Amino acid sequence: MMSRLRALALTVQHSPMRLAVPSLLVLVLLAPAGARAQRRDDSQGPRLVPAFGVHYGTPMRFSVSAGAALDLNEHGNEGVIALVEQGQHGSELSAGYYRMLGRFGSGFSLRAAVLRTGSEPWNADPHTTYVGAEAHLMVLLGVGGRAGFMRRASQVSNGSRESIVTLGVSIGS
Repeated sequence: MMSRLRALALTVQHSPMRLAVPSLLVLVLLAPAGARAQRRDDSQGPRLVPAFGVHYGTPMRFSVSAGAALDLNEHGNEGVIALVEQGQHGSELSAGYYRMLGRFGSGFSLRAAVLRTGSEPWNADPHTTYVGAEAHLMVLLGVGGRAGFMRRASQVSNGSRESIVTLGVSIGS
């Protein structure tokens, strides 16, 4: 019996089977790793992307904004946004939630905002700080509008507006 096993072992050692068995074993072990490498990995976690916009409306008149959006959704269409906006007659800081809908630049954002007016704002007191919320709606290709409600946060200088409504048209964030 022992001699028979030795003869079988010698036959396997000198045959193509000697390479085939380990090769198949390596192939079976590495195949799942190769398949994972072929798949697109959508679960990379949050990613930071730039955000910007151009606006026209009350109280700052013409303004531009720049900031960043933190995509929290694996498809990159939902997350947190923070912006700094500089206008002709004021400045604003805002942060909140955004959601993109579809593939054509439509979506919305809801943001908390702090606004400091300049010397000649529309429908607001000059050199006054307001705090409130804004909603921004993008209908198509980032074009849309925004509206907000803000209350005075600074001391009354010489104005009479305790609260203001912000309205405007926009392209982008």
